[in-house]
Amino acid sequence: MKRGLSIFAMSAVLLAAGCKPAPMANQADNLAVNVAGNIAQPEAPAPVATSAAVAASPMAQWLVGSWSAEASCASDFIAHYNADGTLQYGEDSGKWTLTGDTVTEAITERFAMESDAPQKLPKPETRSYKLVRIDAGHGTIVYEGRKVAIQRC
Repeated sequence: MKRGLSIFAMSAVLLAAGCKPAPMANQADNLAVNVAGNIAQPEAPAPVATSAAVAASPMAQWLVGSWSAEASCASDFIAHYNADGTLQYGEDSGKWTLTGDTVTEAITERFAMESDAPQKLPKPETRSYKLVRIDAGHGTIVYEGRKVAIQRC
């Protein structure tokens, strides 16, 4: 019993140590937003780049994280751009690259409702779109002539 309790206590300590929020890098920007009279939202911590391609591109570093094209992040359709170049969006997963301001996604797997696991696609489905950064938590994608607002989740 004591052994189980000590393992639980150590796990809780380790978990609590890893759950501390990152310090805000640009508190001056938040102050300016407050002075302007807008409601300040805490900015998400900057993602850490792990691939050389992402590390070399400020735009790619900005894109790493979770994004929604919906009015709220309480959606099933959140795009997750990982620093290793992988992505997950709804039932799709694959890889992403950024060249200039153009994101190219190559979808390699899709989850099917009748299956318990994602299924590899016979040929990757690719899509490309232009990415415009508005601020740390907002942007726009232009896909097939349509502008779509995105927000960091």
